[in-house]
Amino acid sequence: MLSIDPIVHVTVTASSAAASPTVFDTPLLLAPLPEAAFREELRLLSFESAARAAEELAALGFAEDSVPVQTARKVFGASPAPSRLLCSLYPAEPETPAEALEAVLERTSAFYGLCLAGEETPEALCALARAVEAAEHPMVLFVPVTGSVAEAAAPGGLLSALRAASLSRVFAFFAETVSDIGAVLGTAMGLEQTHPDTAFSLCYKSVAGIAPSDLTASQVRTLKDLSCNVYLTRGYTHRLLEPGCLSGGVRYDERLYLDRIVSDLQEAAVALLAENPDRLPQTDDASAQFINRFSSVLIGYTAMGVLATAAWRGADAGPLSAGDPVENGFALWADPYDDQSDADRAARRAMPVHVALTLAGSLESVVIAVRVQG
Repeated sequence: MLSIDPIVHVTVTASSAAASPTVFDTPLLLAPLPEAAFREELRLLSFESAARAAEELAALGFAEDSVPVQTARKVFGASPAPSRLLCSLYPAEPETPAEALEAVLERTSAFYGLCLAGEETPEALCALARAVEAAEHPMVLFVPVTGSVAEAAAPGGLLSALRAASLSRVFAFFAETVSDIGAVLGTAMGLEQTHPDTAFSLCYKSVAGIAPSDLTASQVRTLKDLSCNVYLTRGYTHRLLEPGCLSGGVRYDERLYLDRIVSDLQEAAVALLAENPDRLPQTDDASAQFINRFSSVLIGYTAMGVLATAAWRGADAGPLSAGDPVENGFALWADPYDDQSDADRAARRAMPVHVALTLAGSLESVVIAVRVQG
Protein backbone atom coordinates (compact mmCIF):
# COMPACT_ATOMS: atom_id res chain seq x y z
CA MET A 1 0.00 0.00 0.00
CA LEU A 2 1.45 3.36 -1.04
CA SER A 3 1.28 6.39 1.21
CA ILE A 4 -1.09 9.28 0.46
CA ASP A 5 1.49 11.74 1.84
CA PRO A 6 2.46 12.98 -1.66
CA ILE A 7 -1.16 14.08 -2.18
CA VAL A 8 -2.11 15.21 1.32
CA HIS A 9 0.62 15.92 3.86
CA VAL A 10 -0.33 16.72 7.44
CA THR A 11 2.06 18.27 9.94
CA VAL A 12 1.44 18.23 13.69
CA THR A 13 3.42 20.70 15.77
CA ALA A 14 2.69 19.02 19.11
CA SER A 15 4.85 15.98 18.28
CA SER A 16 5.83 13.83 15.33
CA ALA A 17 3.13 12.17 13.26
CA ALA A 18 2.89 10.82 9.76
CA ALA A 19 0.52 9.04 7.44
CA SER A 20 -1.71 6.83 9.54
CA PRO A 21 -2.81 3.23 9.17
CA THR A 22 -6.34 2.12 8.43
CA VAL A 23 -6.47 0.21 11.74
CA PHE A 24 -5.45 1.24 15.23
CA ASP A 25 -6.54 -1.87 17.13
CA THR A 26 -4.24 -4.55 15.71
CA PRO A 27 -0.98 -5.57 17.45
CA LEU A 28 2.20 -6.85 15.80
CA LEU A 29 4.59 -9.32 17.39
CA LEU A 30 8.20 -9.42 16.16
CA ALA A 31 9.83 -12.74 17.06
CA PRO A 32 13.38 -13.90 16.27
CA LEU A 33 13.90 -17.32 14.74
CA PRO A 34 17.11 -19.27 14.06
CA GLU A 35 18.27 -18.50 10.54
CA ALA A 36 18.20 -22.17 9.54
CA ALA A 37 14.48 -22.39 10.39
CA PHE A 38 13.48 -19.13 8.70
CA ARG A 39 11.36 -19.04 5.55
CA GLU A 40 10.20 -15.87 3.83
CA GLU A 41 6.52 -16.84 4.17
CA LEU A 42 6.96 -16.54 7.95
CA ARG A 43 7.40 -12.78 7.62
CA LEU A 44 3.71 -12.23 8.23
CA LEU A 45 1.37 -14.54 10.09
CA SER A 46 -2.11 -13.75 11.40
CA PHE A 47 -3.72 -15.34 14.46
CA GLU A 48 -7.31 -14.98 15.68
CA SER A 49 -6.88 -16.75 19.03
CA ALA A 50 -4.28 -17.70 21.60
CA ALA A 51 -4.80 -21.40 20.84
CA ARG A 52 -4.17 -20.86 17.14
CA ALA A 53 -1.06 -18.80 17.84
CA ALA A 54 0.34 -21.41 20.24
CA GLU A 55 -0.39 -24.23 17.79
CA GLU A 56 1.29 -22.58 14.81
CA LEU A 57 4.26 -21.34 16.82
CA ALA A 58 4.71 -24.81 18.34
CA ALA A 59 4.80 -26.27 14.83
CA LEU A 60 7.70 -23.90 14.12
CA GLY A 61 9.64 -25.15 17.13
CA PHE A 62 8.64 -22.71 19.86
CA ALA A 63 8.04 -24.31 23.25
CA GLU A 64 4.97 -23.48 25.32
CA ASP A 65 7.08 -21.49 27.78
CA SER A 66 8.94 -19.56 25.05
CA VAL A 67 8.66 -15.78 24.94
CA PRO A 68 6.72 -15.64 21.62
CA VAL A 69 4.09 -18.16 22.76
CA GLN A 70 3.67 -16.59 26.19
CA THR A 71 3.51 -13.08 24.72
CA ALA A 72 0.83 -14.14 22.23
CA ARG A 73 -1.18 -15.80 25.00
CA LYS A 74 -1.04 -12.64 27.10
CA VAL A 75 -2.09 -10.46 24.15
CA PHE A 76 -5.24 -12.55 23.74
CA GLY A 77 -5.67 -12.85 27.51
CA ALA A 78 -6.28 -9.11 27.83
CA SER A 79 -9.74 -7.87 28.77
CA PRO A 80 -10.89 -6.55 26.41
CA ALA A 81 -8.67 -8.37 23.91
CA PRO A 82 -7.97 -7.62 20.24
CA SER A 83 -9.59 -9.92 17.70
CA ARG A 84 -6.40 -10.43 15.70
CA LEU A 85 -2.65 -10.60 16.24
CA LEU A 86 -0.08 -10.19 13.48
CA CYS A 87 3.20 -12.02 14.00
CA SER A 88 6.38 -11.58 12.02
CA LEU A 89 9.23 -14.05 12.40
CA TYR A 90 12.67 -12.95 11.29
CA PRO A 91 16.13 -14.55 11.18
CA ALA A 92 17.87 -13.51 14.39
CA GLU A 93 21.21 -13.56 12.62
CA PRO A 94 22.16 -11.40 10.86
CA GLU A 95 18.90 -9.38 10.86
CA THR A 96 18.17 -6.77 13.52
CA PRO A 97 14.70 -6.00 14.93
CA ALA A 98 14.76 -2.65 13.11
CA GLU A 99 15.43 -4.41 9.81
CA ALA A 100 12.68 -6.92 10.59
CA LEU A 101 10.21 -4.07 11.09
CA GLU A 102 11.23 -2.55 7.77
CA ALA A 103 10.54 -5.89 6.08
CA VAL A 104 7.07 -6.04 7.65
CA LEU A 105 6.23 -2.53 6.47
CA GLU A 106 6.97 -3.59 2.91
CA ARG A 107 4.09 -6.06 3.27
CA THR A 108 1.52 -4.35 5.48
CA SER A 109 0.82 -1.32 7.62
CA ALA A 110 -2.36 -2.74 9.16
CA PHE A 111 -1.17 -2.52 12.78
CA TYR A 112 -0.53 0.14 15.41
CA GLY A 113 1.05 -1.32 18.54
CA LEU A 114 4.04 -3.66 18.34
CA CYS A 115 6.42 -5.43 20.66
CA LEU A 116 9.49 -7.61 20.41
CA ALA A 117 9.05 -11.18 21.69
CA GLY A 118 12.65 -11.88 22.56
CA GLU A 119 15.60 -10.78 24.66
CA GLU A 120 17.55 -7.90 23.15
CA THR A 121 20.23 -5.45 24.20
CA PRO A 122 19.34 -1.84 25.07
CA GLU A 123 21.22 -0.80 21.93
CA ALA A 124 19.06 -3.01 19.68
CA LEU A 125 15.86 -1.86 21.39
CA CYS A 126 16.84 1.79 21.00
CA ALA A 127 17.60 1.17 17.32
CA LEU A 128 14.14 -0.37 16.92
CA ALA A 129 12.61 2.60 18.77
CA ARG A 130 14.38 5.03 16.44
CA ALA A 131 13.08 3.06 13.45
CA VAL A 132 9.54 3.34 14.84
CA GLU A 133 10.02 7.08 15.35
CA ALA A 134 11.35 7.64 11.83
CA ALA A 135 8.87 5.43 9.99
CA GLU A 136 6.31 6.98 7.66
CA HIS A 137 3.73 4.66 9.19
CA PRO A 138 2.79 5.79 12.72
CA MET A 139 2.91 3.17 15.44
CA VAL A 140 3.82 2.71 19.09
CA LEU A 141 6.51 0.33 20.35
CA PHE A 142 5.72 -1.43 23.65
CA VAL A 143 8.93 -2.28 25.51
CA PRO A 144 9.30 -4.40 28.68
CA VAL A 145 11.78 -3.16 31.28
CA THR A 146 12.91 -6.13 33.38
CA GLY A 147 15.31 -6.57 36.27
CA SER A 148 15.53 -4.40 39.37
CA VAL A 149 14.45 -0.78 39.59
CA ALA A 150 18.06 0.22 40.19
CA GLU A 151 19.14 -1.55 37.00
CA ALA A 152 16.27 -0.03 35.02
CA ALA A 153 17.07 3.50 36.19
CA ALA A 154 20.86 3.24 35.98
CA PRO A 155 22.71 5.69 33.72
CA GLY A 156 23.31 3.97 30.40
CA GLY A 157 20.35 1.66 30.92
CA LEU A 158 17.38 1.28 28.60
CA LEU A 159 15.19 3.96 30.20
CA SER A 160 17.98 6.52 30.24
CA ALA A 161 18.83 5.73 26.63
CA LEU A 162 15.20 6.10 25.52
CA ARG A 163 14.91 9.39 27.34
CA ALA A 164 18.17 10.72 25.93
CA ALA A 165 16.98 9.91 22.41
CA SER A 166 13.87 12.13 22.88
CA LEU A 167 11.60 9.44 21.47
CA SER A 168 7.83 9.91 21.56
CA ARG A 169 6.51 6.56 20.35
CA VAL A 170 7.76 4.11 22.98
CA PHE A 171 5.60 2.73 25.79
CA ALA A 172 8.05 1.44 28.41
CA PHE A 173 6.63 -0.90 31.06
CA PHE A 174 8.30 -2.26 34.20
CA ALA A 175 7.67 -5.99 33.92
CA GLU A 176 8.43 -9.19 35.78
CA THR A 177 9.07 -11.05 32.51
CA VAL A 178 9.57 -10.01 28.88
CA SER A 179 6.28 -11.63 27.86
CA ASP A 180 4.28 -9.46 30.30
CA ILE A 181 4.40 -6.66 27.74
CA GLY A 182 1.93 -8.71 25.69
CA ALA A 183 -0.76 -8.13 28.32
CA VAL A 184 -0.31 -4.36 28.15
CA LEU A 185 -0.18 -4.36 24.35
CA GLY A 186 -3.32 -6.50 24.19
CA THR A 187 -5.11 -4.18 26.63
CA ALA A 188 -4.29 -1.08 24.57
CA MET A 189 -5.40 -2.67 21.30
CA GLY A 190 -8.49 -4.24 22.87
CA LEU A 191 -9.62 -0.94 24.37
CA GLU A 192 -9.29 0.74 20.98
CA GLN A 193 -11.35 -2.02 19.38
CA THR A 194 -14.14 -1.66 21.95
CA HIS A 195 -14.17 2.16 21.95
CA PRO A 196 -14.95 3.11 18.34
CA ASP A 197 -17.10 6.09 19.36
CA THR A 198 -15.73 7.12 22.76
CA ALA A 199 -12.27 8.11 23.96
CA PHE A 200 -10.27 6.13 26.49
CA SER A 201 -7.06 6.50 28.47
CA LEU A 202 -4.66 3.74 29.54
CA CYS A 203 -4.11 5.36 32.93
CA TYR A 204 -5.67 3.36 35.80
CA LYS A 205 -6.76 0.48 33.60
CA SER A 206 -6.64 -3.09 34.88
CA VAL A 207 -4.34 -5.46 32.99
CA ALA A 208 -5.49 -9.08 32.90
CA GLY A 209 -2.97 -11.90 32.88
CA ILE A 210 -0.16 -10.35 34.92
CA ALA A 211 0.41 -9.58 38.60
CA PRO A 212 1.02 -6.06 39.91
CA SER A 213 4.61 -5.16 40.80
CA ASP A 214 5.56 -4.94 44.48
CA LEU A 215 7.18 -1.50 44.51
CA THR A 216 7.77 1.17 47.12
CA ALA A 217 6.53 4.73 46.60
CA SER A 218 10.13 5.81 46.01
CA GLN A 219 10.66 3.15 43.34
CA VAL A 220 7.43 4.18 41.61
CA ARG A 221 8.59 7.81 41.51
CA THR A 222 11.96 6.75 40.11
CA LEU A 223 10.37 4.80 37.28
CA LYS A 224 7.76 7.44 36.50
CA ASP A 225 10.43 10.14 36.39
CA LEU A 226 11.93 8.14 33.51
CA SER A 227 8.53 7.85 31.77
CA CYS A 228 8.24 4.16 32.64
CA ASN A 229 4.77 2.74 33.25
CA VAL A 230 4.01 0.48 36.21
CA TYR A 231 1.22 -1.88 37.26
CA LEU A 232 0.40 -1.46 40.94
CA THR A 233 -2.01 -2.36 43.70
CA ARG A 234 -3.37 0.72 45.47
CA GLY A 235 -5.42 0.29 48.58
CA TYR A 236 -6.47 -3.32 48.95
CA THR A 237 -8.32 -3.95 45.72
CA HIS A 238 -7.34 -1.48 42.99
CA ARG A 239 -4.95 -2.88 40.38
CA LEU A 240 -3.93 0.04 38.22
CA LEU A 241 -1.72 0.74 35.20
CA GLU A 242 0.04 4.08 35.69
CA PRO A 243 0.53 6.64 34.21
CA GLY A 244 -0.16 5.49 30.61
CA CYS A 245 2.55 7.65 29.05
CA LEU A 246 5.11 7.34 26.27
CA SER A 247 8.84 7.83 26.67
CA GLY A 248 8.61 11.53 25.85
CA GLY A 249 6.01 12.08 28.57
CA VAL A 250 3.04 12.39 26.19
CA ARG A 251 0.05 10.28 27.21
CA TYR A 252 -0.66 7.27 25.00
CA ASP A 253 -4.23 8.39 24.29
CA GLU A 254 -3.07 11.80 23.03
CA ARG A 255 -0.61 10.15 20.64
CA LEU A 256 -3.27 7.69 19.45
CA TYR A 257 -5.96 10.28 18.81
CA LEU A 258 -3.61 12.70 17.07
CA ASP A 259 -2.60 9.86 14.77
CA ARG A 260 -6.25 9.05 14.14
CA ILE A 261 -7.09 12.68 13.42
CA VAL A 262 -4.20 12.94 10.95
CA SER A 263 -5.40 9.78 9.23
CA ASP A 264 -9.00 10.97 8.99
CA LEU A 265 -8.03 14.41 7.68
CA GLN A 266 -5.86 12.85 4.99
CA GLU A 267 -8.59 10.43 3.97
CA ALA A 268 -11.15 13.25 3.86
CA ALA A 269 -8.90 15.39 1.65
CA VAL A 270 -8.14 12.57 -0.79
CA ALA A 271 -11.83 11.64 -0.94
CA LEU A 272 -12.75 15.23 -1.80
CA LEU A 273 -10.15 15.30 -4.58
CA ALA A 274 -11.01 11.87 -5.96
CA GLU A 275 -14.80 11.99 -5.69
CA ASN A 276 -15.30 15.46 -7.15
CA PRO A 277 -16.78 15.06 -10.65
CA ASP A 278 -15.24 18.37 -11.69
CA ARG A 279 -11.86 19.80 -10.88
CA LEU A 280 -11.37 21.90 -7.75
CA PRO A 281 -10.28 25.41 -8.76
CA GLN A 282 -7.36 27.12 -7.09
CA THR A 283 -9.64 29.62 -5.39
CA ASP A 284 -10.82 30.39 -1.89
CA ASP A 285 -14.03 28.47 -2.66
CA ALA A 286 -11.97 25.27 -2.83
CA SER A 287 -10.43 26.05 0.56
CA ALA A 288 -13.94 26.42 1.94
CA GLN A 289 -14.82 22.93 0.67
CA PHE A 290 -11.79 21.42 2.42
CA ILE A 291 -12.60 23.31 5.62
CA ASN A 292 -16.20 22.08 5.56
CA ARG A 293 -15.08 18.50 4.99
CA PHE A 294 -12.49 18.69 7.78
CA SER A 295 -15.02 20.25 10.16
CA SER A 296 -17.31 17.26 9.72
CA VAL A 297 -14.40 14.99 10.67
CA LEU A 298 -13.33 16.97 13.72
CA ILE A 299 -16.81 17.40 15.17
CA GLY A 300 -16.83 13.62 15.49
CA TYR A 301 -13.80 13.84 17.78
CA THR A 302 -15.62 16.45 19.84
CA ALA A 303 -18.50 14.02 20.25
CA MET A 304 -16.04 11.26 21.23
CA GLY A 305 -14.55 13.40 24.00
CA VAL A 306 -11.15 13.87 22.38
CA LEU A 307 -11.62 17.59 21.64
CA ALA A 308 -13.42 20.20 23.75
CA THR A 309 -14.14 23.92 23.77
CA ALA A 310 -11.32 25.76 25.53
CA ALA A 311 -9.31 28.96 25.48
CA TRP A 312 -6.36 28.94 23.07
CA ARG A 313 -3.11 28.79 25.07
CA GLY A 314 -0.63 28.43 22.24
CA ALA A 315 1.23 31.04 20.27
CA ASP A 316 -0.78 33.37 18.06
CA ALA A 317 -1.81 31.52 14.91
CA GLY A 318 -3.90 32.91 12.07
CA PRO A 319 -7.04 34.40 13.61
CA LEU A 320 -6.27 32.92 17.05
CA SER A 321 -4.65 34.84 19.87
CA ALA A 322 -3.96 33.69 23.42
CA GLY A 323 -7.22 33.47 25.35
CA ASP A 324 -9.51 33.21 22.32
CA PRO A 325 -12.20 30.52 22.67
CA VAL A 326 -11.86 27.52 20.36
CA GLU A 327 -15.41 26.27 19.92
CA ASN A 328 -15.85 22.49 19.92
CA GLY A 329 -12.09 22.10 20.27
CA PHE A 330 -11.04 23.04 16.74
CA ALA A 331 -10.57 26.02 14.44
CA LEU A 332 -9.74 25.93 10.72
CA TRP A 333 -8.59 28.54 8.25
CA ALA A 334 -6.63 28.83 5.02
CA ASP A 335 -4.43 31.53 3.54
CA PRO A 336 -5.98 33.38 0.56
CA TYR A 337 -5.06 32.27 -2.94
CA ASP A 338 -4.12 35.87 -3.74
CA ASP A 339 -1.00 35.18 -1.67
CA GLN A 340 -0.05 31.97 -3.51
CA SER A 341 3.36 31.85 -5.16
CA ASP A 342 3.68 31.37 -8.91
CA ALA A 343 5.57 28.12 -8.36
CA ASP A 344 2.82 26.63 -6.16
CA ARG A 345 0.15 27.76 -8.58
CA ALA A 346 1.98 26.15 -11.49
CA ALA A 347 2.36 22.96 -9.45
CA ARG A 348 -1.41 23.03 -8.72
CA ARG A 349 -0.92 22.97 -4.98
CA ALA A 350 -3.69 23.98 -2.63
CA MET A 351 -3.14 26.70 -0.09
CA PRO A 352 -2.37 25.09 3.29
CA VAL A 353 -5.34 24.51 5.56
CA HIS A 354 -4.47 25.28 9.18
CA VAL A 355 -6.06 23.32 12.03
CA ALA A 356 -5.89 24.38 15.68
CA LEU A 357 -6.98 21.79 18.25
CA THR A 358 -7.72 21.98 21.97
CA LEU A 359 -7.73 18.54 23.57
CA ALA A 360 -10.29 17.55 26.19
CA GLY A 361 -7.63 15.83 28.30
CA SER A 362 -8.36 13.20 30.94
CA LEU A 363 -8.58 13.50 34.74
CA GLU A 364 -5.99 11.48 36.66
CA SER A 365 -6.24 12.92 40.17
CA VAL A 366 -8.87 14.50 42.42
CA VAL A 367 -8.65 16.72 45.50
CA ILE A 368 -11.53 16.39 47.97
CA ALA A 369 -11.83 19.26 50.45
CA VAL A 370 -13.76 18.25 53.56
CA ARG A 371 -14.81 20.94 56.03
CA VAL A 372 -16.18 19.85 59.39
CA GLN A 373 -17.98 22.07 61.82
CA GLY A 374 -17.42 21.06 65.42
